[in-house]
Amino acid sequence: MRGARFAWLWAVLAAGLCAPAGAGDAPSPPEEAPGPREIDPADAAAARRHMVAQVALHARLTAELTGRPELDAAVLDAMLRVPRHAFVRPELARYAYLDVALPAGNGLRESQPFLVALMTDLVAPPRDGDVLILGIGGGYHAAVASALVGRVFCLDLDAEAAAVAMARLAPLDHGKVETRIADPYYGWPEADRRFDAIIVRLAVDEVPAILLSQLKPGGRLVAPVGPSDAEQRLTLFTKDADGRITRRPVLPVRFMRLPGGRRI
Repeated sequence: MRGARFAWLWAVLAAGLCAPAGAGDAPSPPEEAPGPREIDPADAAAARRHMVAQVALHARLTAELTGRPELDAAVLDAMLRVPRHAFVRPELARYAYLDVALPAGNGLRESQPFLVALMTDLVAPPRDGDVLILGIGGGYHAAVASALVGRVFCLDLDAEAAAVAMARLAPLDHGKVETRIADPYYGWPEADRRFDAIIVRLAVDEVPAILLSQLKPGGRLVAPVGPSDAEQRLTLFTKDADGRITRRPVLPVRFMRLPGGRRI
């Protein structure tokens, strides 16, 4: 019966309407939750449209903090096309299109969709640009970025987690995502490599100078910055044509800490 087929979707939409709209990472559903491992494509497309509408609303409600009342239409379009349910733990697929963080397996999390959209919007990568992502998570942010730019490069210390994420990405990225197993704290292993945008998906006390040196002139880096889990602020760094760096705090957030390097 069609009503039964869509029962899970209506539950998701109803829950989404009650999702918090405040700044920062929203709470996630329980680690273990019943749910279908397969989602009908039409249902998933409808849920993605609702998710993107919630992300756009969240942007308007936090505009006083972020300065971004309207997010880039290209970013939202990419989120409409990328199946987030393919990047979270299968038993949590029914929750994939809520505006909440979700476990991705291997102890990792997929960030709240609003933060994926906002961070990508803030770095404003050019269509033919190169983006570096530190911390691959479940692969969803890399998938969204690969729908927007020429190449995406990911760094992660966890080889097992990276392998799982790349397997999820394989049907979608058409070879546009390259992943290395290395310490994200030190940036891309080839020291002379430069990127149009860098997205740091894990919190740091301060952004290492070596990462800022890997930005091209005019490039942007976004990262959660703060000395503790309770004191983090999403921060945008911009490099001008002369190599000078400016920074702008955006809004309070809470992310897992970036491993590797000095303890940061």
